[in-house]
This record gives sequence, structure tokens and C-alpha cells, in this order.
Amino acid sequence: MRTAKTKGASPAGRFRSGWQRLLIMFLGALLLLSAGCAGKEKPSGAAAVPLEYATGFRIEQLEGGSYLVTDGEGRRLLLLPRGRQAPAQYAGLTRVETPVRRVVVNSTHEAALLRALGELGSIVGVTEKEERWHIAEIKEGMKQGRIRLVGSGMAPLDYEAVMALKPDLVFTYTGFPDTVQVVRKLEELNLPVAVENSHLETDPLGQLEWLKFMAVFYGKLDAADRYFREAVKQAQDVKATVERAGSRPRVLWGIIFEGKCYIPAGESYAANMISLAGGEYLFRDVKGTGTTTVSLEEFYARGRQADVFVLSSLPEGRVSIAGLVKQEPRLADLPAVREGRVWCFQPWYYQSFDRIVEIITDLAVMFHPELFPGAEPRHYLRLPAGDR
Repeated sequence: MRTAKTKGASPAGRFRSGWQRLLIMFLGALLLLSAGCAGKEKPSGAAAVPLEYATGFRIEQLEGGSYLVTDGEGRRLLLLPRGRQAPAQYAGLTRVETPVRRVVVNSTHEAALLRALGELGSIVGVTEKEERWHIAEIKEGMKQGRIRLVGSGMAPLDYEAVMALKPDLVFTYTGFPDTVQVVRKLEELNLPVAVENSHLETDPLGQLEWLKFMAVFYGKLDAADRYFREAVKQAQDVKATVERAGSRPRVLWGIIFEGKCYIPAGESYAANMISLAGGEYLFRDVKGTGTTTVSLEEFYARGRQADVFVLSSLPEGRVSIAGLVKQEPRLADLPAVREGRVWCFQPWYYQSFDRIVEIITDLAVMFHPELFPGAEPRHYLRLPAGDR
């Protein structure tokens, strides 16, 4: 999920918190399923940087340390080392001087990817309030005034505040209602903008591979490639470990909001994470790549088979199974709920996608604790029985 005047997708935020944000994201995800990644450019003939899992962007290397980048909205950007003149054939493209030194991020995903690159210090503007951050460097930067809030909640991006920061680049995303207008407005203001749409990838490693997209603006492609290759190796190790298990626990994943059940579709990144971690997703047969809805009857019917229930929500408002059942009394009949096998996301979940392998490993630990003795999930919270 993202955060923004968008984030989390939404006109609000790729990664805002709480039910409202989740609903916005779910609804937005429904829309983006049909939107897909339209607008991809054809290869220019320059040397393309190979991508293994990601499908939503393209990087082509030119001579002299320059790059052509096709972002998540199909826009082509010319990246030039500082002081270098643009080749005549690319004169019409948006130019970005690299490495960028001052950036605004419109989602927590982007901040997380910059953490992996060691570039959190380049962030001068964010769209999440200080108290909602779980990345210490950003909290401290906001406290000291080095990082400014340029929009928050359901409010639109504060374009005047963004302009005042004089950023080299604004990272934002699309795929949710009104998010393309953010891109258009930034273009209208002559602010360089790059669309980072990692959230549209269906492979969790594809989401992480957007690290390379971010890295090229910092001249750190090699570092990103090393980070990514190590992550792939670790993910393969987890997959090999869970393949030793004698069974695959059945997993219910979703949330009920205002009488509707929102679940990941069978080809979504969440469904693929469950599979990588050695689980059997109970809605794997549902077509699609994003979030969709099923009837309450279907959710409960399949949920009764679940060995593990992952409530796709931050813990706000439901810090125990008792609290969950109080909000959704019908869940009390599910065996996974009765027997305490319910997990939700930790508050920092949506700020941890640079650590996607840890997230996958956590699922493996939850599904197959016998294979990971002593390990405890870091990004999921097991709901206690509790009394609220």
C-alpha cells in the first residue's frame, strides 16, 4: 500500500493507515486491475538494463553515463550526468540531472526503496505525518525540519510546498483514482516527476526490483543489482526450505469492511507470497492480479478451511482476537479464529517493502514454524486472545 495524496493509493495515500486507507487502496486496486501498465514505450535501440521480475518500467543505457528511463506511466525521461548536454535526438524528453540530491517521495514504498540504497538523506519532502513513520531517519529529519510534510491524509499534494523545496525530482505513483492528475499537475509546474509503480507488480520480487528504477537516478544501479541478487537468493533459500514440509497450510487472507470482503486475487503479489512461503491460498482460483471482493458467504465458507488467517490490516482498532470478533462477530465461527491463528500487519508493514524477503520469511515461519525453530515474524503481529 502506498501513501499520498495518493499513496496507499489513493487520492490518499499509497500507504495510509487504518480502514479508510485500506478501503481506498482496495477500491483503487480494483481500478488499476483494468488499467494495467498501459503506455509502455517500444525499445529505443539503446542497451536495455535486464530485468528479471519487474514489468512496469524500463531502463536503457546510453553513452557517457546517460540513461533513458520509461517510468510506470509509460513516460520517457532522459537522465544526464550533471553538466552534460542532451543529445539532439532526445531534446523533447524531460531531463533529470543525476545524481539527484533533493527528492520528494509520495509513498512509503519509495522511502523504503531509498533506504535500501542508502539515500534517505536525499529526501526533503514526504506525504506522511511524522508520527506515522517507522523509518527512524525520516522521523528525525522531520523533527529537525530537514524533511517537510507536503501533504497528508486525504488532502491533495501541497504543490506550493513542493515547489518551495526545489526538488531535483518528485517520485510519485499512479494506478488509483486521481493519481494521474498529480503527475499532470507536477508536469504543468515544470517539476521533474518519475512514476514509481512497484505496487502494480504481481511478483513480490518484481516489486523489489523497482529498486533499480530508483537507483538509476542516483547512479547506483550496480549497488541495486547486488542488493536485489542477494534478496533473490534469500527468497530461493526460503522456498527450498518450505518445500521440505510435508504439507501446505491453507491460508485465508483478507478483510471485511462495511459488509464487503476484500481479498487478493489469485495472481496477486499477496497470493504469490503465500505460495513462495509454502502456503495454499484459499482463493488462488479467483482470477485477477489485484484486490477483489467476494461474498460474505464465500469468505466464511472457505475461511472455515483455513489453518491460518492473515487479516490484511494494520492492528489499529483490533489489537486482539476479542476485538476483531467484536467488530466482526461472524468471524468467531472460523476455526483459525477460535484457535488463535490470526495475524495482522505490524504498523511498519507498508514501510518495509525493501525487506520483502523478511516479509516472505515471516509467512514461512507462520506456516511452518517447525522448519524455523526459534524464529519470530517481524512484520506480522499474532493477535492475542485479549478482551478488546
